[in-house]
Amino acid sequence: MPVVVDELSIYGATGQELVEPTSFQIAAGQITALTGPSGSGKTTLMRALLGQLPPGAVRRTGSVEVAGHDVFALDPVARQRFRRTQVAYVGQDPGSALNPLMRVHALLHEVARDASRDTVLETLELVGLSAEHLRRRPGELSGGQQRRVALARALIRRTGVLILDEPLAGLHGALRTDIARVLTEIAAERSTAVLLSGHDTTAVHAIADNVIELGTGLAVDGKVEPVHAPGPDSAAEGPPLLRAGNLGATIGARAVLAEVDLSLAPASALAVVGVSGAGKTTLARVIAGLHRSATGSLELAGTAIPVVGRGRIASGRNGIQLVTQNPRAALNPRRTVAQTVGRPLRRIGGVPRRQLAQRVNDLLASVELAPELARRYPHELSGGQRQRVALARALAAEPAVLICDEITSALDQATATSIMRLLDRIRRDRAMSLLVISHDMALVAAHCPRLVVLDHGRIVESGETHAILAAPAHPATRELLG
Repeated sequence: MPVVVDELSIYGATGQELVEPTSFQIAAGQITALTGPSGSGKTTLMRALLGQLPPGAVRRTGSVEVAGHDVFALDPVARQRFRRTQVAYVGQDPGSALNPLMRVHALLHEVARDASRDTVLETLELVGLSAEHLRRRPGELSGGQQRRVALARALIRRTGVLILDEPLAGLHGALRTDIARVLTEIAAERSTAVLLSGHDTTAVHAIADNVIELGTGLAVDGKVEPVHAPGPDSAAEGPPLLRAGNLGATIGARAVLAEVDLSLAPASALAVVGVSGAGKTTLARVIAGLHRSATGSLELAGTAIPVVGRGRIASGRNGIQLVTQNPRAALNPRRTVAQTVGRPLRRIGGVPRRQLAQRVNDLLASVELAPELARRYPHELSGGQRQRVALARALAAEPAVLICDEITSALDQATATSIMRLLDRIRRDRAMSLLVISHDMALVAAHCPRLVVLDHGRIVESGETHAILAAPAHPATRELLG
């Protein structure tokens, strides 16, 4: 049996239970999935199969055997050889694991058993990429493309055990279906034991032979019914709070954004959707003033602000805040949660030191985080908790416009819904505009009255969300809807 986990329990440095006693086995050719809310221990359990535990954490009970090896009995040299030859792992933030200086072809050659051009191209095609991506570096790829390169690196190693943390997160409907099909075929054709995690319970149950629901310790079978989101509220009216005109952007010599016009009224929510690589994240970075090679015009509350952020005064910088899809990279690993959230409160809001702890706790409560988490560091949090810390930090600046780039892609459905409801309330109370980048069309339908569709860096469809989803006019929109 390639994977055997027997009554494994893991506790953190402060005594909290990170993984409840859990047992399961994965046979060759089988797919097992871990589900459960953010913080239930999915990532910790997956990394335990590599013999890795969070700093200060301990294995209280149980054992883990992978590819015939007791992973916690291996010495450092043997463990490194085991990770290199027996198991492939793709983490929740795969972009952070890609060397930013290496091109895609070098990233694949580095780990491939067979580095022939035919094998490399075949592997890229499996994950929905092509030869044109071979010369690009990670910084020239979208978040979804980075995720697929990381998956390609895992597949080209051809190990007997494949561990994938949220492999379907941040992918649009059609691509998510394709990747799920690839994983099913890889497991069957290569007799690979696959362990994956996911918050999309419908997708997980569709491809997994067994599902472990952390928080219950139970294995379950069968399909779950999809959740149907309610319709959106009416869009806010009035003069635009944010107006963008003829925005363009390049990466190197390649144009990635062109002739983009959009506006947001106070307290409105606008969704930007598109397939991976369509230019969504670049658009977010341009509006936030973080992209160096950008053109066009921006107005915030009737005042022109430079497109390139270096020329923005404080009100322009603080008035537009961006929460990214990769909180691990966005949070300083050397700062506690309290220091991370407190920093903008002090620097931007001028909050007196004596009031700082209470204001931090208030912000944490607003994103449904317990006050005791204020003392923790990013590596001591789950992916969902890290994303909510990033959200709290952005809200500390009291922005007029909040840009959310796939912030719910790594959250379970209940947590994602609660975060979006929180944002709905905040945007109404503060007359804050919300720009939502997402692949979750149910989320878009429920929380964003207006929608724009990007394709190859251009807006190809825009208007009221319910009208576009009911009768999509452009092929790119129909592809998103699957």
